[in-house]
Amino acid sequence: MLTDTVKSTIQSAYSHYLDARELKSRYGQKHMLAQIARSLSRMEVDSEGNKIGQAPIAVIEAGTGTGKTVGYALSAIPMAQAFEKKLVIATATVALQEQVVNKDIPDIEKNTNLKFKAVLAKGRGRYLCTHKLEQLIQFYSGTVVAMSLFEETMEADEATLNIYNELMTDFGRGAWSGDRDQLPEKVDDKIWQTLTSTHRECLNRRCPHFQNCPFFEARNELEEADVIIANHDLVMADLSLGGGAILPAPEDTIYIFDEGHHLPDKALMHFASQLTAKYMLNQFEQWKKQVPKLRLELNYGEKSEYLLDQVVDELSAAHQHLAFAWQALQPWYHRLDRDNNTLTLLQPEQIEEFSAILEPLNHPFTQLFLAIVALEENIRKRLASAQDIEEKDHLQNAMPVVGRWLQRMEPAKTLVSNWLQEDSPDYAPIARWVERLDTPENQDLVLNTSPVSANHVLRSYLWNRCSAAIVTSATLTIEGKFDRFLNQAGLKDDSDVLRVDSPFDYQNAVTAKIPAIAVDAAKKTEHTASIIELIETQLPKETGNLVLFSSRAQMHETYEGLSEEWQKIVTLQDDLPKSMLISHHKERLEGGAGSTLFGLASLAEGVDLPGNYLTHLVIAKLPFGTPDDPITATLSQWLEQKRLNPFQLVTLPSAIIRLVQACGRLVRNENDTGTIWFMDRRIIEKRYGKSVMRSLPSYRWEIE
Repeated sequence: MLTDTVKSTIQSAYSHYLDARELKSRYGQKHMLAQIARSLSRMEVDSEGNKIGQAPIAVIEAGTGTGKTVGYALSAIPMAQAFEKKLVIATATVALQEQVVNKDIPDIEKNTNLKFKAVLAKGRGRYLCTHKLEQLIQFYSGTVVAMSLFEETMEADEATLNIYNELMTDFGRGAWSGDRDQLPEKVDDKIWQTLTSTHRECLNRRCPHFQNCPFFEARNELEEADVIIANHDLVMADLSLGGGAILPAPEDTIYIFDEGHHLPDKALMHFASQLTAKYMLNQFEQWKKQVPKLRLELNYGEKSEYLLDQVVDELSAAHQHLAFAWQALQPWYHRLDRDNNTLTLLQPEQIEEFSAILEPLNHPFTQLFLAIVALEENIRKRLASAQDIEEKDHLQNAMPVVGRWLQRMEPAKTLVSNWLQEDSPDYAPIARWVERLDTPENQDLVLNTSPVSANHVLRSYLWNRCSAAIVTSATLTIEGKFDRFLNQAGLKDDSDVLRVDSPFDYQNAVTAKIPAIAVDAAKKTEHTASIIELIETQLPKETGNLVLFSSRAQMHETYEGLSEEWQKIVTLQDDLPKSMLISHHKERLEGGAGSTLFGLASLAEGVDLPGNYLTHLVIAKLPFGTPDDPITATLSQWLEQKRLNPFQLVTLPSAIIRLVQACGRLVRNENDTGTIWFMDRRIIEKRYGKSVMRSLPSYRWEIE
C-alpha cells in the first residue's frame, strides 16, 4: 500500500534533488517514479513482514536521457524501507555498476533528504581467503603443511612467495582490505585464483581466520545496508546456489535490474552445464593420489574412514567409466578442428549416439557426488564438535580439498543428467553441443548443455520468490511492444509495463544516412569496399568517429584497405584494453587531433562518448547473431518444427535490440548532435527493414 507518508517522502526527495541540482523536472522521470511507487505498493506482507501472494513486477523502457537511476532509486528506496526489504540494484555491465556506485548513488545521497546506507556487493572471487594465503606461504617456504590446499603439480617458486608475503604484510598492517579491486598493483589471474575460496571450500565460521575474513566482513556490511549495488551475474550466481548465499534471500529483496534486456541471456549462462572430459579424467587421477594424504587428515574418526572408503570405491567406478567414455569420444574429437571446433547436436541420431556414451556415467557420477557430499557433511559435523586443537587442524586441512572435489564434481554430474533428460515436445528443448579444445597444453572435448529459453528459469528462481522487481532499460520493446521481452523473461502479459520516451530531440539532433555507396552486407567484398570508400571520402578526419563492426575479420580487412593517412588516426579495439582505448580517443580529441575508433559489440553498448567525443557513428551492418550459435540453432529448429518463423521471433528482434543500443552511443546529452551512417542497404531493401526503422528513435533520415 502506498501510504501518504511514503508518497510524501518520494515527492520530497525528488523536489530536494531538483532544487539541489538546479534542474527542472522531466516528464519521463516523474512518470517512472510514479509507476515504480504504484507497482511496489502492491506488495503484500503478513504481520511479520513475510511475502504473501505474487510479487509485483514492473517493466519500464526508459529512453536515453530519462535519468533512469534517479527515476527508480527515489521511489524504490523509500518503498523498500517502508516494507523493511533490501533493495538490490543489479546492472549488466561493470561500467554501469561503477557509475551507480561512484556517481549516481553518492549524488542521490548528497542531494536528497533520504537516509540510507548503500554498499557494493561482489562475489567470493574478488576477495582474499586469508586461510589459503597463510598456508600457501607455509607451503612455498618449505614448512610442512597438509596437502589439502594444493595440487600435486605445484612447485615452490621464490617470486610467487614474495608476492604472497607482500600481500600478507599489506593485509596484516591494514594497508589492503583483501578486496582484489583495491590492490595497488595488479596480481596475475593464475596467482589470484590460488588465493580465493569457493563456497564449497570455505570453512565459514569454523575457519581460524573467520573474524578477519574479507569476504565475510563484506557480507556483514550487506546485512546492515539498505541498498546493495550488484550485477546480474552475482544475482544469478546467488539464485543458482539457492538464494541468500551471497546476497539477501529473494523473499526479503526488491530487485531493480538496470540494462534489463540482458537478464534472459545472463540467466541462461548461469543455468548451463559443462563437462570437460579429459580434464575431469585427470582430476579423478589427481584425487586418487590425494586420498592417502586425506586419509591421514581424517584418522580421528571411524565414520570418516568408512565414508572415505565409499568415496574411493565410487571414484574408481567413475574413473573407469569416464576412461571408456573418453575413448568413445575420440572419433568426435577428430571430426572437429581449430577452424570448425563446435558441433551443435540437432539431429536425434547424433544426440542418441552421445547419450549412449554418457548414459553409463550417470549412475557412477551421481553416486560419487553423493559419497563426497556425505564425507563433507561428516567433516563439518566433526569440526563443529571437535575440542582437540590438533584434530581441528587436521579437519580444517581436509575440508577445502573435499569442497574442491564437490565444486568440480557437481557440474559434471549435472551435465550428464541434463544431457540425458528427455525433451518434452511441448517445451523448448535443451541445447546440446560439443567443443574441441586444442592448445599446445591441452587437447580436450567439452560437452555443454543449456536451456534455450530463460522464461522457466527466471520464473522459478526469481519472479516466484522475490518480494518485487523492476526491470528497466533503454531497449526492451520492438516497435513499441513489450511482448518479446515478457516472453523471454517468463513474465505474465499483465505485468506492469511503461514506455518512457527519451527527452532528446532526435529529429533535429541526428541525421541518419544511408549513402548511395551502401550495399547489402551479405555481399562481403563489395560491403567492405563500401565502408572503406565512406571513410576515405565522407568521414571528417578531425572529428570523433566510431565505426562498429559485427565481424573482427571485416574490421581488420577494412583497416588494411585504408590509406596510410587514415590508418594513423584509426585505433582498433584490439589495440588497447577498453578503458585505455576510450581514454586514448578522448585525449587525442582534447589535444585538437581527430580520432576514429574501430570497434565490435563491446563498444556498441555501455560506452559514453558525449559531445565532440563522437560526431559520426558508422554502423557497418545489421547486427544479426551468429546463425550457428548452439542455443539459437536449437531454438530455431524447435520453432521451425512448430511451424513458427525463428527469424521473425528470435533473429530479427535480437538484432534490433543490438542496433538500437549501438545507435544510442551517439546522443548522450541534450546538446549532442551528429550523423549515423548505415552501411547495410538491407535496412531499406528487405521487408523487415521497416520494423528496424520503426524501432529506432525518430531520426531525420537521408536515403540516397
